[in-house]
Amino acid sequence: VGAALPVDVLTYEEKTLSAILRVISSGLVKLWSALTLLGFYQNRRCAFRVLQTSPFLLALSGNSRELVL
Repeated sequence: VGAALPVDVLTYEEKTLSAILRVISSGLVKLWSALTLLGFYQNRRCAFRVLQTSPFLLALSGNSRELVL
């Protein structure tokens, strides 16, 4: 209460256990801190790894290093 932060889960892949989250830029540090501090969820150990951040959603859609022309 008082520290709520709206976060959208845009995609989630059960196979790889990966997700794309959307949060306003001013909430990025709060979200990152919350994920870092969370060690258990429903009595199961958990950990999060941030692979990429971007202010542009389109930048997360692909990897330019793997682009084939």
